[in-house]
Amino acid sequence: MGVPGLTALARDDSFVVCHPMTDTILYSVTNGVATLRLNRPQAHNALDLATGHALLDACRRAAGDAAVRVVVIAADGPTFSAGGDFNWVLSWPKLPLAEVNAAAQLLADVVQAIYDLPKPTIARVQGSVAGGGVGIMLACDYAVAAEGTRIGLTSVRNGLLAGIAIPVLIQAVGARRARQMLMQGGMYDAAEAERIGLVDRVVPAASLDTEIAKLADELKRGAPSVQALIKQLVAEMDAKPNDAAMAQHIGQHVAAQCLTPDASEGMSAFLQKRKPGWVT
Repeated sequence: MGVPGLTALARDDSFVVCHPMTDTILYSVTNGVATLRLNRPQAHNALDLATGHALLDACRRAAGDAAVRVVVIAADGPTFSAGGDFNWVLSWPKLPLAEVNAAAQLLADVVQAIYDLPKPTIARVQGSVAGGGVGIMLACDYAVAAEGTRIGLTSVRNGLLAGIAIPVLIQAVGARRARQMLMQGGMYDAAEAERIGLVDRVVPAASLDTEIAKLADELKRGAPSVQALIKQLVAEMDAKPNDAAMAQHIGQHVAAQCLTPDASEGMSAFLQKRKPGWVT
């Protein structure tokens, strides 16, 4: 789960409890890029029950829209996300165990839904991000952060487990460093975060949207079916041995992809010296 209870943002081990807002996820599509924008700035864009379900719905909507080529996870206000909402999590001890388990599972499902999106995803990161917010960030294929961003895995200092961040954190920084970061519970500036693999690019705050737009345009040049297949196969290959069975599995996918409309269009466009139809 994310930063403790998490209506709060970590600042020198202190937290500020805030209150929920309505319209917590804003969804928009421009030029093939869907932006899923966290809209609880007064609560540091922490996830509560309604926000978690809204973000899941937005992920499903983007996944099912053929016009969407790239998905950007963004946030309003000075904080990307503080993870789970303290006001919500503090109510859990009074709930039936089944409801507590379902609430925790919702947070994990949000990260998984972002990770499983069959389209390239970019986290637009600014201000601060902590606990479960790190999970949301790392579930994206790319994390582009503004200079001055601070990233923390501070849940351990508040008696909580940033569990929803663990699988994607291990992928980003490796098991040994992930274990160290989770046990220590520190904060990292943008430069250090880039050095250790928490974020992929650090850019001036004024250039953040421009750089993300450039990256999105680059990604839109790829064939949609191939990008979806790449995301599927990398996850499969990462979990299995690189043996003869894997080689056969990959060979079958290569052959099948060569017979798809995207392959026919892409090769024809190359030979005809034009852009493929999916490039807008």
